[in-house]
Amino acid sequence: MTIMNKADANLANPTALLVAFFLSAVAHPVFATQGLTQEATIQTTLQEHVNYGACMARIDPPPSAQMLSPAGTFLDCSTADSFVTFDCLNTSGQTTKATASQMFQTAQLAMITGKKVQLILDDAVKIDGWCLVRRIDLLP
Repeated sequence: MTIMNKADANLANPTALLVAFFLSAVAHPVFATQGLTQEATIQTTLQEHVNYGACMARIDPPPSAQMLSPAGTFLDCSTADSFVTFDCLNTSGQTTKATASQMFQTAQLAMITGKKVQLILDDAVKIDGWCLVRRIDLLP
């Protein structure tokens, strides 16, 4: 006959483990450094062979006015201007040149067609002070 104490019984119950994990996550919130923006307009694009990760876009509203979700804190992006970088040179090592170039092309398409975009920005990864775009969605 096996005798289980209360701690062993909790480990044998996956639901109890899941609840305990969830409660520990709620008790100690971790604030994300990535945020999904509200709808944004691409105002202009910039290409440069050395600086800024080589390709950027100016968005409206600016990234510093965009909200993080679900924490509700503002992104820590530059307030000097409303540019974001796609890092087409892969300076950060966080993307590939091909993926960054494709995202930049989506921004150019949005600018030319007048479509809005939604971005996922990362304020923990910056190129020359500008927040990195992790994802861009062209909105209908």
